[in-house]
Amino acid sequence: MRLLVLSHKPPYPIVDGGCLAMSRFIADLCAISRIEHIDYLTLSTFKHGFDSKAFEPVQSTKINFEGISVDTRIKALPALFCLLRKKSYHTERFQQDNVKEILQQKLSQQHYDLVIFESLYAAIYTPFIRTFYKGKIAYRSHNLEFRIWEDLAKNARNPLKSWYLNQLSSTLKKEEQQIWRQADIIFPISQDDQREMEKSTATKIRYLPSSMAKNEWTYIDQENSLCFLGAFDWEPNVEAIRWFVTQIFPKILIEFPSLTFHIAGRKSELIQAELTHPNIQFHGFVDDALAFIRQHGIFVGSLQSGSGIKMKILEAMSVGTPCVLTKKAAEGLSIEQLMPVHANAAAFTLDLIQLLQNQEARQVRGEIGKSFIQTSFSSEFVQQIFMEEMESN
Repeated sequence: MRLLVLSHKPPYPIVDGGCLAMSRFIADLCAISRIEHIDYLTLSTFKHGFDSKAFEPVQSTKINFEGISVDTRIKALPALFCLLRKKSYHTERFQQDNVKEILQQKLSQQHYDLVIFESLYAAIYTPFIRTFYKGKIAYRSHNLEFRIWEDLAKNARNPLKSWYLNQLSSTLKKEEQQIWRQADIIFPISQDDQREMEKSTATKIRYLPSSMAKNEWTYIDQENSLCFLGAFDWEPNVEAIRWFVTQIFPKILIEFPSLTFHIAGRKSELIQAELTHPNIQFHGFVDDALAFIRQHGIFVGSLQSGSGIKMKILEAMSVGTPCVLTKKAAEGLSIEQLMPVHANAAAFTLDLIQLLQNQEARQVRGEIGKSFIQTSFSSEFVQQIFMEEMESN
């Protein structure tokens, strides 16, 4: 079996949750014996450049990586034209002629049993290859992109910003749903996203979670310590931190004045100046996410916007770190029967206080999360689902 994969950014180095999800999928595909060869194409952008040395950890001879340089930088005039034409500038700037040329060359010169588009911004090439490629196309959906902007619009306090974000969401939703209808199968990594998709398309949909690598690490309990890890050039993470620091943190400090909130992640310097506080400590980008998460206390899952699985939540749970989660942070996990999921600030605050007060409760919460990850997000489970779909036709 031969596969062609296109991703919208390089999976390596692993700098955010999207990269982690893609790198785990690569590991699972390479582990399937029936897959003989994978040509993995990735867009190389100004923000996420292709570096061949970053792919050295992939110890498999069956996969070949190739970067395709594209210019996706935001430009005011094209963005305005898209707004006036009611087209999504998010997808428009990823449409590049050189990518089309390489796809056409690959698909005309070699046989592939399946083409996989990683994320929406790669799947936008589905209509193009449909004009000449008759094989099977899969869309691996990391989230509902339009839902992110829809949520941001709801939470925006500025009416003009809210209007603009709603326009972005509306045009993106239309194009996203069009792609759903053109794929042969959709692999959402979130069950919540699967249910949403099933309302709008007859395309076959199969839940395919992102696996988590097994690890022997355990949580190192810390008193009076909280942490958050995420990429801060992703707006929902910025929104999540602002919400927590303004709505929750001051109330927690009344009970725990020596509490320290540890924040790490790519581009965290973008928000550091506005969150200057003696009890908040910034760590910048950390090379080892798991090491940071297991050493800095309760993980704060405070997201207010977005969709799909939140990979940092999975990482935190995988090492037994106790997590306190909003509904958005827990979205796609179906974990409500195992641990609390909070719909408002009051419930979130109370749960956090109770965990800070009780070491045993922290340990139990962490063990529940770790067991959940080991059973529901194993590589064996993911590989089995994928091969079942490949053998079904």
